[in-house]
Amino acid sequence: MHPFKTQNVTAYSAALAPIRKMNTNKIKRIIKYCFSAIGILLFIIVLLGYTNLGNLPIKENQKNHFLTIGSEKIRISQKGEGKDILLIHGTPGSIEDWNGIIDSLSKDYRVTAFDRLGHGFSSSNQYNYHIKDNAILVENLIKQLGLKSPLIVGHSYGGSIVAFMAVNSELKNIEYIIIDSPLYKYRPSNIYKLVATPILGKGIALFSSYTIANNQIKDGVSSLFKSLEKEKINELVKERQIIWSQPKVIYSKSKESINYLNDLNSISEKYKNINSKITLITGKDSINTFKNDCEKFNQEVSNSELIILENTGHYIQLEKPSTVIKIIKERMK
Repeated sequence: MHPFKTQNVTAYSAALAPIRKMNTNKIKRIIKYCFSAIGILLFIIVLLGYTNLGNLPIKENQKNHFLTIGSEKIRISQKGEGKDILLIHGTPGSIEDWNGIIDSLSKDYRVTAFDRLGHGFSSSNQYNYHIKDNAILVENLIKQLGLKSPLIVGHSYGGSIVAFMAVNSELKNIEYIIIDSPLYKYRPSNIYKLVATPILGKGIALFSSYTIANNQIKDGVSSLFKSLEKEKINELVKERQIIWSQPKVIYSKSKESINYLNDLNSISEKYKNINSKITLITGKDSINTFKNDCEKFNQEVSNSELIILENTGHYIQLEKPSTVIKIIKERMK
């Protein structure tokens, strides 16, 4: 290379050096500001996660009635007169999961449904997110409402609560119905593990409620039915998007999910000791139901009866309400 050209290149590079250094410092500052902004945003989201932002109001009105137990406010629905039936929803869930059967049953019986802690309109001030907590709540509800030897019906997580009560409860003359429930195994998805993270979890639940929750609910609910018309499914999806997208519900569902397997392990080894009469209802399609767990429970518990229905998914009381009503009435005789 010509000596003069070499000198020009060297001089040009030397002239650019301060500019490069300035640009590098500017990029570093931008990155630093971005990380700081993200950190502040995360901190704000975490703080807001411990507020009531995004949750439906726990307020007494014509539609919602509450019972106070300890530090918790529990939304309840009670209709009809006569022998008692108590309904326990799954996770997530609410009183609305029983809309297909409450009115019909209440013509002949007193039917009670409630939102479990952290679900629907109920509070979760001192909830530890275990099946045992729910069983204690159910017993307190029975005592406070004066229910007399109710037939207890549980769907999904609610059915797991029923199994726990059949093993541990001191209540006498109680008969149970389990509608398609995990009774031995449960595998939580990674998103639930993330939301259940200590300290950050409630903030993540809040963020999720305003971003991905509605799509997740739509996909999840739509896959739980086999025979309902699309219009009816869309109606159920919209109803659940309002209730299930609350941060407290997302957090409760996540915490219950990561505790689920250990909770089941602690009680499943005692199923052989159950003396109460239990009816299990599930669907023939084991991909969309917990048929395998229900069959295993039926084989292990001598005083149980298994009913397997055709053409239904997980929400049997919404998909086959007349059949579920018929089964319940037979058990009430």
